[in-house]
Amino acid sequence: MKEDKQEKLAEFEEPKLSLQFPLKQDIHQLENEKQKFIEVGINLIDSLSLNEEQFIGRPRASYNDILKSLLMMAFHGLSYRRAKTDILNLYSANLIDSIPKRSTLSKYMNEEKTKKLLEKLIQQTALFFRDDEDTLIVDSTWLSTRMYTGGYVKVHDKTSHNYVNTRKLHIGVLKNSKIIAIAKTSTGTVHDNKLFKPLVTGAVKNGFDIKTLLADKGYSSKDNYFLCTSLNIKNIFIDFKKSAGIKRAKSNAWREQLSLLRDYPEIWKETYRYRVIVEGVISTIKRKFLNHIRSRKDVGQECELLLKCLMYNLTIIGKYS
Repeated sequence: MKEDKQEKLAEFEEPKLSLQFPLKQDIHQLENEKQKFIEVGINLIDSLSLNEEQFIGRPRASYNDILKSLLMMAFHGLSYRRAKTDILNLYSANLIDSIPKRSTLSKYMNEEKTKKLLEKLIQQTALFFRDDEDTLIVDSTWLSTRMYTGGYVKVHDKTSHNYVNTRKLHIGVLKNSKIIAIAKTSTGTVHDNKLFKPLVTGAVKNGFDIKTLLADKGYSSKDNYFLCTSLNIKNIFIDFKKSAGIKRAKSNAWREQLSLLRDYPEIWKETYRYRVIVEGVISTIKRKFLNHIRSRKDVGQECELLLKCLMYNLTIIGKYS
């Protein structure tokens, strides 16, 4: 486990973009949001070597151009017609070398390589705040694969809202900057607990010195407490289910935190209350970038969820650039 923690993602170097530290938001952030989004996104993509050298065959589309165009489409709800003007503007400003066709963008949207690149880009945008963050908040949310499937009156209305028709987004959010440090996707029926380990270990591998972790009851398990302890996370606030017991605990942290919650709930809640931050991030993503998914294929749906997270991170960075 120590070796895993020391393992860093070598290709993750912070893009050359000056941010205002200590962090100070631009008072005209909403008026300049789109322009900042374009500037930050292009700077990030250009800092990476995404295009592979090709020796034979028909020339492939530039991955840099593809990702920039997909970001513009995602900003407009994945509508190619609405985004086309902005894509043409990128070409006129020499920010892309060619104008990808709609069919080309659709093809790359459904490739596993695109999904992996988006996951890396999300993690890389969080590196701007690596030295100022020590708290990770983990949570998940469902997004419907249809514009409306019911289930919005009651949050857990499983009768009218079939989770088979959803995709699930799992994220780890940093407390101070409210930026997404890592994001994973799954089908709507996958339990939160299965994605806990890759979220937490992924953030640690990227160099974040996580001292405090917050999560709801969906992640409550002795194994998760033991995992956090092995990663040197000292303050673990994963909420407990009513049936939780102290006996046969795999980790001292489980016993200590359960005793703290039972004996001094006010002390527990003083830290746990910050879990509301991740709820705010999820709400922002759904309000700004659609609360449903337009793609029809599985990989395309996962890429769409990751694009929402990447756009959110880029808009956050734009506030300070």
